[in-house]
Amino acid sequence: MIGDQSRTPHPTLVSLGRELRIARESRGITQQELGAEIHFSDSQISAVETGRRLPSDALVRRADETLGTAGLLIRLLETAQATATRETLPEWFRPWADIEQAATTLRSYQPLVLDGLLQIPAYAHAMFQTGDPAADEDTLQRAVTARIDRQQIFSRPNPPRLITILEEAVLYRPVGATPELMRHQLDHLATVGRTGTIEIHILRTEVGTHRGLAGAFALATIPGHPEVAYIDTQLRGLVIEATTDVDAIHHIWEGLLGEALPQRQSLKLIQEASESWTT
Repeated sequence: MIGDQSRTPHPTLVSLGRELRIARESRGITQQELGAEIHFSDSQISAVETGRRLPSDALVRRADETLGTAGLLIRLLETAQATATRETLPEWFRPWADIEQAATTLRSYQPLVLDGLLQIPAYAHAMFQTGDPAADEDTLQRAVTARIDRQQIFSRPNPPRLITILEEAVLYRPVGATPELMRHQLDHLATVGRTGTIEIHILRTEVGTHRGLAGAFALATIPGHPEVAYIDTQLRGLVIEATTDVDAIHHIWEGLLGEALPQRQSLKLIQEASESWTT
């Protein structure tokens, strides 16, 4: 894993470290002198230059400015961070994470919990902790960071559109140890639902049985490519590319959307649910 000093340095970190060392040496300064100038220890500079550590944003930005690398170190850090995020994700999920990056439209249906693209860190942490009670805190934090980093697709200049359908029960299912967590999560949901990029529809419990109850799924539209789907199972998620299967999933999604509340009513229901989570 990137940044794990017990393993062979990852190529992206080696590249970053090499460019940092070249820039430093071209200025004729030592690791100690650079560290003093940017307020980091020489041991931290050494760890970065040898590719043994994923550096902080602050270290790289200060070094980039001090050494005059015109954003090169920052770009290399962004590549390393993206790689670190991808490698933290389960191997079977990585193809879908790549699809999310390329998609212009994402559609999802979630009957039990929130889509990972809509989760706040505390909600994600509680989910991972429930899934693996024996996991140590470092492992949990890496998983949370990887999940939250996926949401950066909505911060890029041309973000994808996400249209998600949530079962009403998701709003009232307690996740985590305190009501405050759920209130913060639903407030976040209401906020992103007003951005124009993310559209949320609630499927009321009174709708009863429907074809979506078989499990969560997502669809992705990628320019120049056929639509692809992703389904969850108890063990792992699967990317579905067969046209017949994708068309069937899309048909189910359209049926669920027709049963779900419009965006405005859904946001109102989310706000009401948020207010119900009191201490």
